[in-house]
Amino acid sequence: MFWILLGGLAFGFALAVQMRMMIALVLRRALKAWNAAFEDRSKANAAVILAAAPGDFADELDADAKAAAAHLRSTYPNPLAHLRTARRYSLILPVLLLVLLAIGRVVLGVI
Repeated sequence: MFWILLGGLAFGFALAVQMRMMIALVLRRALKAWNAAFEDRSKANAAVILAAAPGDFADELDADAKAAAAHLRSTYPNPLAHLRTARRYSLILPVLLLVLLAIGRVVLGVI
């Protein structure tokens, strides 16, 4: 049972990381198609990060990034929600993996 849980958590972590990369790539390409100013990957990535961040982005200084984030939020709400979920799981699952490994080593003695 330990190894099944460990494999499942590792697969979930790999899937979360893959989803983060793929969704960000698609959103950057959508921004590039929307406005040619976002052909620079770092500029488009900043806009995607801003759009995926919770809350309002009123304190952001860059007007282009604000406009792009507003466009992404209004046009692509579902992919942004998936990106937020993938971010959350890519932060939680490594901790669970380490805890499970510690339990397997100290408590169960299987490692």
